[in-house]
Amino acid sequence: MTIPLFEAYPALEKRVPWISLGQYPTPVQKLENLGKTIGYPEIWIKRDDKSSDVYGGNKIRKLEFAIADALRKKKKYMITVGGIGTNHGLATTIHCGRAGIKTALVLIPQQITDKVQENLLLDQHFGADINVGRSTMEAYLRAAWLILTHPNFYLLWAGGTSPLSTFGYVNAALELKQQIGAGLLPEPKYIFGATGSMGTTAGLIVGCRLAGLKSRIAGVKVSMDAYSNVKGIVSLCNKTIKLMRKYDPSVPDMKFTDSDFDLEQDFFGGEYGRVTPEGRAAVDLIKKTEGIKLETTYTGKALAAMLDFIKKGRSPDGAPLLFWNTYNSVDYSETIKKCGGFKTLPKCAQWAFKENLIPYLK
Repeated sequence: MTIPLFEAYPALEKRVPWISLGQYPTPVQKLENLGKTIGYPEIWIKRDDKSSDVYGGNKIRKLEFAIADALRKKKKYMITVGGIGTNHGLATTIHCGRAGIKTALVLIPQQITDKVQENLLLDQHFGADINVGRSTMEAYLRAAWLILTHPNFYLLWAGGTSPLSTFGYVNAALELKQQIGAGLLPEPKYIFGATGSMGTTAGLIVGCRLAGLKSRIAGVKVSMDAYSNVKGIVSLCNKTIKLMRKYDPSVPDMKFTDSDFDLEQDFFGGEYGRVTPEGRAAVDLIKKTEGIKLETTYTGKALAAMLDFIKKGRSPDGAPLLFWNTYNSVDYSETIKKCGGFKTLPKCAQWAFKENLIPYLK
């Protein structure tokens, strides 16, 4: 199996670690009902929620490079960091398990929701080594201890982001170009998506330029400044293209600046994982009109930003807009029902269940 990135730059296929974890290309579709409801017909969606029938979302494209790199280096223990309800952590646990790698999750507190509780139960079910800090500092100390006590480890930063894993979304932009060329959707004027650890956003910026697309990336900030900021996106774009050129000098030499994209910062809510009224309303609206499930930490906020963009007439020509759905749509509710409840979790994580918020467990 090959991918658009390797088709465009064959030398990369010989030199870059990559394994297949997902099903591609992910579908694109027009959001007819949503468009009619808000009076803007040219709304499209890229369904990366369907990137894997095991566990989908945007993390899979990154993990295809990160896990392959870990396997090449013969690592058996993956250490990664995230909020206590991290989708990235769960995706890493599931897909590392498929590759024979044990995952250790170092988790930082965030607002507790039903989704947070579901992910914790699934982390446990799929065999993660769960380490929860009561503060960011405590979490980092736990990470340091894991590093000291597991010499054969591979460290994957929050969100799975690195210049190498960002290749996953360079490839995704090239995949989108092929779908546009096949007439499956028009070229979007703007592409909206959540910006957490910046890898998805940076990859799309680099990939769209390599693909010759004029689409402007509008990242929507959903994480703290340390993880999600303009300077960081610019740096990651430039590091990614530099690494690509290291593997294949035929990759064009490009420079990126803060004028190459937008970072919408008004929908974060001031705290990672905090549920905002706009995000909740966006989640409810797309569920009602299209039957598509989003969540309030990432995708709900990203969609809220796009809806606000439309409402304020910032795309007055009615040009096509694309919402990149980075959520996972695989339903694990039946698995969660069989997990045995929160008492199966390590004590450091049980405080997240002061009350049960999962509706189907009540």
